[in-house]
Amino acid sequence: MYQVHLSLKDLQKVRNAAQLITEKLEQHYTIPVLAEMVDLPEKKLKAGFKHLFNKGAFRYRSNFLWNRVKTLLLEDKPLKSVAQDTGFKDKSALIKAFKKEFGLTPIQWKKASENDVVSHSS
Repeated sequence: MYQVHLSLKDLQKVRNAAQLITEKLEQHYTIPVLAEMVDLPEKKLKAGFKHLFNKGAFRYRSNFLWNRVKTLLLEDKPLKSVAQDTGFKDKSALIKAFKKEFGLTPIQWKKASENDVVSHSS
């Protein structure tokens, strides 16, 4: 299997890509666009995410997104503002995606987590 060589400079560019993802959570960057933004070939970007974060860019964004959503829920932010702050079209899109991901609505998850029934990191 072909191994991708990653220099320290390449890894810094991958970190820059990760930072772009987390700073602009409402954006949905594709790999080609992200690779172009940080001036790194797509193969190196993908390999770099696996190397640094043990997951691809999409899973990295997804994990960060759900952790952000949960943090905002625990801060008692209204669902409408949680949806806006995390790039969902609206409150119902957030609820639907959350239920698909975790099997609970955001409100059910919040109640369960406040009762320590659900782990905050699940």
